[in-house]
Amino acid sequence: MDLNVATISALLRVTFTRPQDAAAMLLRSNLPDDARWLGFVIVVLLSVILGYGSLALLEGEGAFAGSLMGVAIMQTMLLLGMVVAVQGIGRACGGTGTFPDTLLLMAWLQFAMLTFQLGQIAIALVVPSLFGLIVIVSMVAFFWLLVNFISVLHGFSSALKVFVGIIFALFGLSLIMAVILGMFGAAAMG
Repeated sequence: MDLNVATISALLRVTFTRPQDAAAMLLRSNLPDDARWLGFVIVVLLSVILGYGSLALLEGEGAFAGSLMGVAIMQTMLLLGMVVAVQGIGRACGGTGTFPDTLLLMAWLQFAMLTFQLGQIAIALVVPSLFGLIVIVSMVAFFWLLVNFISVLHGFSSALKVFVGIIFALFGLSLIMAVILGMFGAAAMG
């Protein structure tokens, strides 16, 4: 796959108009594992930079109180956790996707959502009253892309079943995290 601005732009267009075709194109590219991990790292760095930049632009210089390294570590853990969850839960439900393919598709999904975030920032600067609506649209776009990418990755035929599976997985993972955090909180309190 030749990575230049024209190719990336075309793939982004296909991603938002025909996400299953985009996922299939990415999987057929047979990128080496090193390139997939490099894409993952680049997306994490772009996420941190764009997140910090949007806070500074929309809220002012003092809006960001954390360290960029801490945010980068958290972003890495979240995205890697998403890759592991999509891979593990998909395989447990009879899917056929591999870890490297999951890494590639989730990194591309994050990149596509970063381009969406650029649009959000532009709209927030021009028409701030529409920001809430744009956030909702971006969430819908995220789930739509995620459902379609998972369907292609794991060979699932029902997008509705994938969506319901994502909702149940989010609920289950949230419950597990609440229990784990509660145990650590209780242990820290004494």
